[in-house]
Amino acid sequence: MIACFSFVGYADGVAVAKQVLYLHSDYQLVCPYIFGDTHRIIFFLGGHDLEMAEVARILRERGIPFVDRGLDWADAVFSAYDPEVRAAIRDGERPILVELRDVPQDVLPFADVIDHHGPESGHLPTSLEQVLARLGVTALTREQQLIAANDKGYIEGMAAIGATTEEIRRIRMMDRQAQGITAEQEAAATAAIVNRDETTGGLTIVVLPHGKTATVTDRLSAIAGGPGYKNLLVESPLKLSFFGEGRLILELVNRFGGYCGGDLPHKGYWGIEASVGEARSSIKKFIRHSLADGTLT
Repeated sequence: MIACFSFVGYADGVAVAKQVLYLHSDYQLVCPYIFGDTHRIIFFLGGHDLEMAEVARILRERGIPFVDRGLDWADAVFSAYDPEVRAAIRDGERPILVELRDVPQDVLPFADVIDHHGPESGHLPTSLEQVLARLGVTALTREQQLIAANDKGYIEGMAAIGATTEEIRRIRMMDRQAQGITAEQEAAATAAIVNRDETTGGLTIVVLPHGKTATVTDRLSAIAGGPGYKNLLVESPLKLSFFGEGRLILELVNRFGGYCGGDLPHKGYWGIEASVGEARSSIKKFIRHSLADGTLT
C-alpha cells in the first residue's frame, strides 16, 4: 500500500515542503520523481528568479520536499544549505541541488546537481527542463517554454520561439518580481541609463547603485523597445556584470573567475563580486581593451 502526507509551511522564514511516503516493498517506482530507486529526495533551491519560482511552484503542487532560502544569485552556493544537506544524507534522503555552486567533492556521490550555467550553458537544457524531466514530464506548457527560453537566451531566446511583445514584457516583469526588485530599484535604473556611457569599442557602461542588473538590461533591450546595446558593462557597488560577446565572457571566467550563463559560447552574461579596488579596475580595463582591439569579438 502507499500513503502520502504533505505539508507546506515556513520555518525561521524559510519555505519548506515536506512529504512522507510509505511504500510497499513490491514497488520500485510509485512517483516519477523517485526515479527508479527508493531514496527519498529533497530539493534545495538556488538563486531566485522566475525559473526558480516555477520550480518551487511545481514541487509545491506535487508535494515534493524542498527547502528555499530565497537566495540571491551571488549567494547561491552550497554553504547556504550545508548543514541541512548533510543531515538529509544522514537521514537516507537524496538531496537535489538546483543551481547551487561550489558543491564539495565529498557530497557529490550522495547528491544530484541540476544546473545549466557555465561556459557551455547554451548547449544544456535549462534547470526547469531538467527538473521536469526528473519528474517524468517531457511536454512543457507554453508558459514553461517561455520561462525556459528566457532563462537561457533572455529576450532574444523568447523571440526565437515566437514570443509576442506582450509575452516578452510579461515574462520579464514576472522575472524581476521573482528577483524581489523594488520600485525604487527600477527608478534608479532608469536614471542610471540616462547617464550611460558609450565607448568606441561598442561597450555600453551603466553605473547602477544596486545589484539588480535586470532593471538595466530589460530597459536597454532593442527587442523590448529600448535603445539596444552590443556589449554592456553594469557597475554595481559590490559587483561587475558583463552582457554580450561569448568569447570575452569565457576569457573573463578564465582570467578572473566569477559565474556565467546564457547562450554560451555565443553570447551570455558574466558576473563577479568586486568592490572598489585594483581587481575591479583591472577587470574594467581588460574588458575595454579587449573590445577596442577586437581580439575577443
